[in-house]
Formats: sequence, C-alpha cells, structure tokens
Amino acid sequence: MGEILLLILTTGGITAFARGRGGKPWLWGTLTVVGYFLVPFVVTIIAILLGADPRSVQENKYVWFYASAIVWVAILAFCARFLLGRGYAKPDGMWSCKNCSYLNKQYAVVCEACRQPYASKALPFS
Repeated sequence: MGEILLLILTTGGITAFARGRGGKPWLWGTLTVVGYFLVPFVVTIIAILLGADPRSVQENKYVWFYASAIVWVAILAFCARFLLGRGYAKPDGMWSCKNCSYLNKQYAVVCEACRQPYASKALPFS
C-alpha cells in the first residue's frame, strides 16, 4: 500500500514539473505509471536473455522489480525537471505572468495557468 501511495505522490510531482516546464502532464504521468509496472518485466527478460541465471532472477524478483521501477521513475523525474523547457528563458525565482498575473514557481518556464512562456520582462515576485 505504501508503494502505491509513493507512486501517486511521485507521479504528481513529475506531472507538476512537466506542466511548469512546458510538457504535457498527462503524457508524463502516463509514462510514469505504465513504466513503473512494465519496465521491471522488460529488464527481467533482458537480464535472462543476456545470460543471467533464471533461478537467480526468480529468487531476487522483488529486488529486480523495485530497483528497475525506482530507476525508471528517477530518470523520468530528472528529465521532467532538467531537460524539459531548456529552450525557454529561465526565471531567477518565483514570477508573475504578465498575461494573467498567476504566480508561478521558480522551476516553471511557462505559466501554469495560461501556458504563456516566461519573458525576462515579467514582473518578479517581491
């Protein structure tokens, strides 16, 4: 039960980063949840095909599952936070959108309310 709650929380964080960085939150959320369940099976199959002992893989199936699932979610979180929105101007802190006056977080490079990209002429939050 705890792992599902943690998956829900991390999916929410990844979608928030994606929305603030100009990505599609539904796509990043879907990639997180579906990948969390599919990637471990793919990793297990690849490990067996590359010569890992099937009995050893079967004995350690929970380790394989959780390790590969956590790595998948961590990679998506890194990409959503640091790779999305690289082409936009970066704010120095929280900023107010000059189009709709929504107060955005410092990692957001597009307005989370109206999708207007950050402009260096936007009013900084004081």
